[in-house]
Amino acid sequence: MAVILNGLMLGTLLGLPLATLTGERYGWRAAFWAISALTVAAALCTAIGVRRTGRPEGSGTFRSELTAFRAPRLWLTLLTSTMVIGATFSAFSYLNPILTRVTGFSPGAVPLLLLAYGAATVIGNTVVGRLADRHTLPVLLGGLSLNAVFLAGFALLARFDVWAVLCMLGIGLVGVTMNPALVTRVQRTGNARPLVNTVHSSFITFGVVLTFGVVLGSALGGLGLDRFGLRAPLWLGAGLAVTGLLTLVPDLLRRTEKPGTVGPGGLSANSEHPVPAPLHAGQTT
Repeated sequence: MAVILNGLMLGTLLGLPLATLTGERYGWRAAFWAISALTVAAALCTAIGVRRTGRPEGSGTFRSELTAFRAPRLWLTLLTSTMVIGATFSAFSYLNPILTRVTGFSPGAVPLLLLAYGAATVIGNTVVGRLADRHTLPVLLGGLSLNAVFLAGFALLARFDVWAVLCMLGIGLVGVTMNPALVTRVQRTGNARPLVNTVHSSFITFGVVLTFGVVLGSALGGLGLDRFGLRAPLWLGAGLAVTGLLTLVPDLLRRTEKPGTVGPGGLSANSEHPVPAPLHAGQTT
């Protein structure tokens, strides 16, 4: 899973600074045209290079897959993913204006800083991928706690270039890189079938939408941005990270219970080891 997700991290490492550089030199429309062309190329490569597969063995009907969503714990697990991604993108979406208008870096320095941020995401994803299988909950607990600290620190110290860069790199290390642990937790709580994974992807996407929606609402209402300026998204992210920590509380309490009770994902109440389940070809995160 971590290997697959490293493709996303490499996209951040290379795509973000290149898109920023293209936008600065040729205008923002040029960056979008370049992204559109790469998207079409990727779609063609996928259509040509990925072989067609039949119905996965052991997959159930749509109705049977819906039964997984009867468990409240699964919905809480999905909410954790929304908070993790929302917290991270609250900062990620505004890195360019924060670094130039608040910290004081020149526009020419931003692509290099974003390259460093992308490198941090690759490193973080690799580390989390190695730990997520056996230490899913501790990884999420530590990642969300550190992300809240880095986001709040960035908001408080954004005017100091060294501290701002350190906090930005910290967000890269423990932000979106939690994806392997998020996917592992969702699949163990529910199952590894397509419907659960598709809904999980929707909750992750909602984390991005939630971030933009709250920030935009604050801007239009003259609330957060008027008071904190460009630091408002960082404070918002810190708040979402803390909320994500709260969604972990039931699982933390469950870990202290006596083992032996089997949960909805086929696990004992305090177990983090999965019941082996096949990962079907074409499965999404």
